[in-house]
Amino acid sequence: MLIRTKRKPSCESNYNNSFSLIQGGFSKNGLKIRVSLRGENILGEIRRNNKGTLMKIIKYKNTMNIDIEFLDDFHYIKEHQNYSNFKMGCIRNPYDRTVNGVGYIGTGKYKPSINQKNTPEYNLWGSMIERCYCEKRRYRTKSYVDCEVCEEWHNFQNFAQWYHDNYYECDGRLQVDKDILVPGNRIYSPDNCLLIPQKINVLFINKPNNRGLPNGIRKIKNGYLAEYNENRLGVFKTIDEAYLAYTQRKKEEIIKVANDHKNIIPSKVYNAVISYEFKIENDKNYVDYSV
Repeated sequence: MLIRTKRKPSCESNYNNSFSLIQGGFSKNGLKIRVSLRGENILGEIRRNNKGTLMKIIKYKNTMNIDIEFLDDFHYIKEHQNYSNFKMGCIRNPYDRTVNGVGYIGTGKYKPSINQKNTPEYNLWGSMIERCYCEKRRYRTKSYVDCEVCEEWHNFQNFAQWYHDNYYECDGRLQVDKDILVPGNRIYSPDNCLLIPQKINVLFINKPNNRGLPNGIRKIKNGYLAEYNENRLGVFKTIDEAYLAYTQRKKEEIIKVANDHKNIIPSKVYNAVISYEFKIENDKNYVDYSV
């Protein structure tokens, strides 16, 4: 004989889409008590995520589907989240300043990585932020001590857009330069920076030294010796004369390499490179002891 039994209702139908969570109490036999709280009981609940940002539940459907709002300047809403992750603070905010306490990924079409490999624009952006705001990096590279990144570029999405707007193919890597367009500039920003081939950019590198003299200049007994790439350019009575000889030779090399890339680089980049003027007062190593 077939005996029909009454089907036990599912948890979801039994609780009518309520949230089920473990509370702190215990029954007499030591087992945890499972208490059912309806969604309206946790709607508006506020916690912090792992980066310290306040977040608030603004919509619920069930424990696997809640919407939360981050209570910061951006008020980004993240939908279809898990309540357990919310309780543990494991929900990421794209506007948390996770890169050296300054940079954030933001929301948009540009990704930091594709197939677990950093994108070129993210590598450039991260390196730029690090140079300006990583204390260890700033200590090692003192030329960046007073440099900063504009607020607009704290958002990776904005920098990535600028990168793609200015991108071009070249032999080798592209780098972000802040000094060629505006000599002596200390701020990375869309108005001040260029995307420039590494082969050209390295010619502008001015390595720090502790001699109080520009690179390529040495004080000797009878004046100042100027050298470029270990080639002796002459001995001069004044530092200004030695610096002029050094920078003239350096600029000849820069123009030669720029001309090799003339059909590759944008005219804005080419014109900025060949018209660049070296001035001793902009040299980071030079110390004018007469002042």
